Amino acid sequence: MERNKLKLKVTDIQVGKSKAEQYVLSLCKSLKYPVTHRKELNKTIEINNGIKVIKINLEKEVEFVRHNGKANMLQFMFDTNDIFLNTPLNIGIKNDGVEGIKVKIESNFGDHSSSIKGEGYIESPETSLVDDILYYREEVIKAYNESDFKKFSRGYRSYLQSCISLVDWFLYRYTFFVKNKIPLSEKAYGNIAILDSRRSIEDRLEAWMTTFAVNNKEEFKQSKYRAKFFDLKGQRNKIVHPESPTIEYEVRNIVKYLNYVQDGIGGLFAELRRYTGYSENIGFIRQIQSQGKIEIITNK
Repeated sequence: MERNKLKLKVTDIQVGKSKAEQYVLSLCKSLKYPVTHRKELNKTIEINNGIKVIKINLEKEVEFVRHNGKANMLQFMFDTNDIFLNTPLNIGIKNDGVEGIKVKIESNFGDHSSSIKGEGYIESPETSLVDDILYYREEVIKAYNESDFKKFSRGYRSYLQSCISLVDWFLYRYTFFVKNKIPLSEKAYGNIAILDSRRSIEDRLEAWMTTFAVNNKEEFKQSKYRAKFFDLKGQRNKIVHPESPTIEYEVRNIVKYLNYVQDGIGGLFAELRRYTGYSENIGFIRQIQSQGKIEIITNK
């Protein structure tokens, strides 16, 4: 008799249609676009941004939300208005073998400028890190189902690293804003020095709370989102700071921590945003929060 085989499975649909429609309507309201009812979601709206007219198909926006947790064009326009987490444009160029042509890529964001001489790509870290988290979650599922345990463990390690790096980036972006917008010295505003340091992520989260949400510091210590994040960090530390000659990759534990991303990363960001009175509906936050739950199923 053939044994039952365990498989990993996750849904392709991140958000139900009704909730996706509600989300698209909420973005239209926030952006002050003339769309207020579900019956209007079957049309294409035209937005003049002062440079060109942009056409947005609302039905496609709803479907994009269903599969990605966030909207597409509407999301970009909404995120652009955020003073802390607006995303720089990703740009790249490939010469395709044409000789004698010199190219230079340049990206300007606030007081920061990035440039590349020749072929290459400039990308915002949140874009790449979120892509990595989603990619490696899928790789773990695929590798396990194909009994490729090398790829299974590699995908899990890379997932954990990307999760912690994304929180590092989140703290940095607020640091970048403060350093460029608030004319206070480090002596006058000492916790900024901690935010802008190589101190532990615990210390920098504490400094973030002191700077942006001091009244919620005690509440944050009891947060389930904070607890799950530090559980993820603990799993990462077992790998990057090993204390034993072997590391265990038990599938049920792996699935548990792959499913922590919704609360431990996305939920953490959303909670921090709520503390400061800013919207949690930033694209990359919604994308992480809405990830489907990975399930262990039995194939008979």
